[in-house]
Amino acid sequence: MKSQIAKTSHGLIEYVLQGTGPLVLVCHGTSSNCYSIEVVKPLVEAGFSVLTPSRPGYSRTPLRVGCSAAQAAQALIALLDHLNESECSVVAISGGGPTGIALAAGYPDRINRLILLEAVSKPEDRPHEPNFKNQSTFYGPMHGMLWAMLGLTSKMSPRSIARQTLTIFSTHNPDDGLIQLTCEDIHKIAHFYQGHSSRKGALNDGTHAVGEELLKSVSQPTLVVHSREDNSVPFSHAEWSLRNIPHSELCESGLTGHFFWAGPDFPRISQRIVKFLQIDRDRLRAA
Repeated sequence: MKSQIAKTSHGLIEYVLQGTGPLVLVCHGTSSNCYSIEVVKPLVEAGFSVLTPSRPGYSRTPLRVGCSAAQAAQALIALLDHLNESECSVVAISGGGPTGIALAAGYPDRINRLILLEAVSKPEDRPHEPNFKNQSTFYGPMHGMLWAMLGLTSKMSPRSIARQTLTIFSTHNPDDGLIQLTCEDIHKIAHFYQGHSSRKGALNDGTHAVGEELLKSVSQPTLVVHSREDNSVPFSHAEWSLRNIPHSELCESGLTGHFFWAGPDFPRISQRIVKFLQIDRDRLRAA
């Protein structure tokens, strides 16, 4: 799987496109890029095509393409234009939440449905959250070295990195959580640390704003997937989304907290995501 570069009206955007069928655009999370794999497999198997761009500041997409959430949304619409795609649904993961919300709110004629996965929806409150200081420190000047060390640990001791991940990203007891992970789950977690992480992109995400009025202007059906045990993006973000997005519903994820795509709850979660999107897939096929 190789990424491509699109020369859009807003600049160069790196992306990966997989599958065939109605389009789902993924706004990846922090410490990721166009190779984000969290939801790709179940969506492709269900008959969707999945477009995953590297958001501005990540991998080969320059930050100048879109520094704010609104500008990033404009750039992704330019990417859809470049690919001759008139409409899509959006899946926004973690730090990609503000961009996904800006897309849905700003382009109701282009975005059919929105899914927020452990997503930041109230970035303005992040500095007041208990773990924000540690997260900010992680993306400090030594970030590259820290990420390389995590990548090495993930290869040498996948089980160790999985337990460490549960300790940091979930409030669930890590020993109990580790017992419930399969070998495939542990591989998924380890693989995450072998990918791309951009200090520049992460720091820019920290400047994004959404605002209550923008959330209230999201008119599309919205599925909010969030764990009460998420120790990275608190459940209060899900509550804020549900309170302000008019047509929103909740799907609770489970013990792996922020790492929703690993663990015993993911089959149920992925089925709910597919079912939520199939309404528009069936509509488009019938048209």
